[in-house]
Amino acid sequence: MADEETQVEEGQPGDKKSGGRNWLVIVLSAFVGVLLLAFGLAAGYIFGQMSAPKVAMTSQTEALADGADGNEVAGETASDEELAEAIFKSLKPEFTVNFHDGQKERYLMAAVDVMARNQEVIDLVDKNMPVVRYQILRVLGRQDSSLFEEGGKDQLLTEMLAAIREVIDSPAGNIEAVYLTSFVVQ
Repeated sequence: MADEETQVEEGQPGDKKSGGRNWLVIVLSAFVGVLLLAFGLAAGYIFGQMSAPKVAMTSQTEALADGADGNEVAGETASDEELAEAIFKSLKPEFTVNFHDGQKERYLMAAVDVMARNQEVIDLVDKNMPVVRYQILRVLGRQDSSLFEEGGKDQLLTEMLAAIREVIDSPAGNIEAVYLTSFVVQ
């Protein structure tokens, strides 16, 4: 009877063998979990890199990537205008015009920003703001149903840029781009 009391059934909490096995199972489970997490992160990174959009390199950035100093690109010296930082100017207040699209009268409200690479050009925009606003209002007021077709807004931006460049003509540079930062047609 004494032998029966000293024997411990397998699988009881006091058993050293089963306690060792439980610890081993926990450690192996944690290790497998960490491995799966690492493989998942690696696969996500690789998949993300493969599906990321490729950015086209300009000839200047290609030259920099090839080890050139960036001052010469394809045998030409890069001008200061290309290297200058972009300066943006919001034309406030927003533009509001009405136009007829061929079927009914519509109202258009747009916030417009311009971009140049020389502060002198931005100062000229400020100095000539009434004429710049007038030219933009004329372009916006001439719109028709083609505005709603594919490429209509791109055509509008091209017309606005040309109208602004008629007013702002400086040896220091010119307006490089026009952006619609808000655009509502009703």
